[in-house]
Amino acid sequence: MKVANRIPSTTWDVTIGEGHHLKVSLAYDKDTGILREVVFVGRGKSGHGLDDMLSELGIKLSRIIQGRDPESGEDHEP
Repeated sequence: MKVANRIPSTTWDVTIGEGHHLKVSLAYDKDTGILREVVFVGRGKSGHGLDDMLSELGIKLSRIIQGRDPESGEDHEP
């Protein structure tokens, strides 16, 4: 998973519902240890349903964690 190559991360195997398996990676700032990104990876085909939704959710959640607007990615004005 690419996140692990860029910054320290922990990856978890998660099962939701009745047998839907995915991996959740939490990536941390290497200097402060603060959570910076969340990545969800399912086991379905890329470009289909749940995987697309999980990818978009991970991007938006990571932006929120970083203090950015979840939709535009622009810095959030307090």
